[in-house]
Amino acid sequence: MPHPPAPWHLNGELVVVPARTPGRQLGGVMLANYTSGTLVYRELIVFSHATTKGMVVSHIYVDDEQSMSGGREIWGLPKELATFTYERDSFTARQGDVTLLHARLRRRPGFLPLVIPTPITSDAGVTIGSAKIKAAPALVELQVPHNSPFAYLGLAGRHVALAGDDLRLHMPPPS
Repeated sequence: MPHPPAPWHLNGELVVVPARTPGRQLGGVMLANYTSGTLVYRELIVFSHATTKGMVVSHIYVDDEQSMSGGREIWGLPKELATFTYERDSFTARQGDVTLLHARLRRRPGFLPLVIPTPITSDAGVTIGSAKIKAAPALVELQVPHNSPFAYLGLAGRHVALAGDDLRLHMPPPS
């Protein structure tokens, strides 16, 4: 499937949910709804742990074949296809008949302007993107079924999160 070349400009909203894994490492998920820009799609990114270079991505799911292809070929990311149900107060990701994750969200509209670096390190090289959002705190209840591929990370439970509206994400090509 052909995909757009980098840079990608994605607009929409996101929720970043930090969580402790059973080994007490920092992990978590990012739930995104890209509504305009280079592509329009939804995304679930799972972080297994943090390093000095940033969060380590263990799983990425998208509902767009061009996003999957571009993520793999441009940035070397392990993107897979999934289906999503997204509403302002809930987010569900499924792959076939397996529910990967369900999130219940309690959030307010974003009000605090933030710029967040979005570094990616992979076999494709290093990419330093940036995300501009209007941020607000959120409360997120994650449900991760036992048959989800990342259930072993122990991310289920109630978490304080960061919700971002008016997302403007810029992802340049790797260097």
